[in-house]
Amino acid sequence: MDADRVEHDMFDTMWAFLQMGSQKANYPALKDACMELRQMMMQKTAGQRKDRSKDIPFENLARIKNTIIIEAMALVLSGEFEKSGFELKGD
Repeated sequence: MDADRVEHDMFDTMWAFLQMGSQKANYPALKDACMELRQMMMQKTAGQRKDRSKDIPFENLARIKNTIIIEAMALVLSGEFEKSGFELKGD
């Protein structure tokens, strides 16, 4: 199966659930995904070495990106972002 298609299908599914409404921000999921992305950016391999168990395989990048995007959207759409004291420009 085409990797781009899998990534888009994953995003479309996550977006469909978000559009159903009643979304709540999942801070732990957002933070975990951000920390995974940080680890991937810092590691010296693509996660393929068996002797580096902390390295995250690059095959997980699409899932991590989609999680960050969807959880950030849930944070904003739920209204919790503004409650935290941050203000969105352009509103």
